[in-house]
Amino acid sequence: MELEALLELLWSGDREAKDELRRMGARAAAAVPALADAVSKGPRRLKLDALFVLEGMGPAARAAVPALVAALESGDMDVGARAADALGVVGEAAVDGLVRALDHASWRVRQGACQALGVMGVAGARAVPKLVQIAASDRDEVRERAVWALGEIGDDRCLQPLATIFTREGGPLGCWIAEAFGRFGRRARPAADALRAELHRDDPWLALAAAEALRRIGRHEDACVWALLTLLQSGDAEVRTEAATSLGDFGPRAAGALPVLRAAEKDEDEDLRTQATIAILKIRPEAIAADRAD
Repeated sequence: MELEALLELLWSGDREAKDELRRMGARAAAAVPALADAVSKGPRRLKLDALFVLEGMGPAARAAVPALVAALESGDMDVGARAADALGVVGEAAVDGLVRALDHASWRVRQGACQALGVMGVAGARAVPKLVQIAASDRDEVRERAVWALGEIGDDRCLQPLATIFTREGGPLGCWIAEAFGRFGRRARPAADALRAELHRDDPWLALAAAEALRRIGRHEDACVWALLTLLQSGDAEVRTEAATSLGDFGPRAAGALPVLRAAEKDEDEDLRTQATIAILKIRPEAIAADRAD
């Protein structure tokens, strides 16, 4: 079916036309001006459908960036979220508009801009300084999304500032930062000491996040194993289950935890029993084989 006919059907609310245009992706690039106009002036249903189609075009939708940014800032949560998704896949052409949106008065718009920048990954590198500012000071929901975006972008400039925020803040934001460090892998070694400092403090969830990050970074692994062993012995059921899972991820390096994992296999909590068995299999596969032979 010709593009003009599909657009007419889209305007009428035909779902099959919407899906077909989405599948066309960049091959429907000639429709970008009409779709941008629908985003700017159309009724809400048409806005959402046009945004759905534009998201499928990726960088070919770059001419729609002004309309997409306006939609992000519109105040309609659903429209804004879909606009953020579309801007994220447009890529570098959307960065300047998204950086401006990071200063918007609405926290939801700032959050959406962070989301879009994270989706585009390395193409969002120009936004790193502003994202670091937001990570240091904004509403919690926006700060967490900014940290996530920095981890997805993967620019080393954010490592030291995030390590400072991590040490100062801890708590839920610290967990997000630890996860971001883990995505950097060995490049995040400058943050390893800050992560290690959280292994034996009084926040078990932050300790779990720090241990996982250090495993991915490849530093202080023995300290991680002993911290996880402590959590496996003393945390609540959910924490103990997560500790068992993490110990398994350390493989043979967690061999010292085997006796406690064996005991956890007899715990009353089913999830903990399951994860303890899986961890033992990862740490020492031959131990499971021997049990089966017996």
